[in-house]
Amino acid sequence: MTETGGPLNAFTVDLEDWFQGLTSTNPRIDQWPLFESRVVPATMRLLEILRRYRIQATFFVLGYVAERHPELIDTIQSEGHEIAVHGYWHHYVSRLTSAEFSMELARTLEAIMSITGEMPIGHRAPYFSVNQTTPWAFDVLRAHGFRYDSSIFPIRNGFYGYPGMPRFPYIASEGGLMEFPLSTVRLGGVNWPIAGGFYLRMLPYAFVRWSIRRLNRQGHPAVLYIHPWELDLDQPLHPVTPRERITHYGGRRTLEPKLHRLFNEFSFVPLRTLLEATDQVTVTSKGNSHFA
Repeated sequence: MTETGGPLNAFTVDLEDWFQGLTSTNPRIDQWPLFESRVVPATMRLLEILRRYRIQATFFVLGYVAERHPELIDTIQSEGHEIAVHGYWHHYVSRLTSAEFSMELARTLEAIMSITGEMPIGHRAPYFSVNQTTPWAFDVLRAHGFRYDSSIFPIRNGFYGYPGMPRFPYIASEGGLMEFPLSTVRLGGVNWPIAGGFYLRMLPYAFVRWSIRRLNRQGHPAVLYIHPWELDLDQPLHPVTPRERITHYGGRRTLEPKLHRLFNEFSFVPLRTLLEATDQVTVTSKGNSHFA
């Protein structure tokens, strides 16, 4: 039974192809056309699941994918999901200059708006790569008209993370940009990731459910994410590093059953819906917020 009352939770999707998510194939942009694209069937499978439970989500769309599969973006929008921005080339924002970041945003906005006719208001950096090295990122986002970001993962990780940042939604810039950090649960003085992706695949479902309920009891929304390629059990096993064999392929068979349980037990909305609720949110400089 879906839980009612209390805070809403957000379900989000990083819309990219499998070779764009792998750190070994991601930099080889010149070879991307040689890889088999599997983003359309994987996303259609996810849409089928969302449709079954009447869940509307936020899809952070890679500009490269939008330009090559406009019909997919049109389908996602037609089913009531929010279309947001995930960069163009799936570059680490922390490896770009502010000017390069701005150009990527502009190109992606053009690609998406040519399909949807609407201005996206949300952004998520590939690899959650807005961090202490990118103090200019929020100002660039505001300059392009974005109203919220969801790139901060307040954990310590060898590949991403921004430890020490607020765990809950907060105002990230003087221009009023709202930040929706990826969800963690704090145990033993440490932020433990439970937000989705690899963590949702590998963690016991009982722990994920307990964590979401804990956040909700505290008055906070959970912000979860997945990638469509995580549902693709028929993806050929590409030569990868030992780490990627775990992070990219590990636990895939557990994901769809976990999604069914999550959607049965919790209510999820797009991030734009959480943003619309900010008039009911008190936000401090320390990121202490409460969604009534």
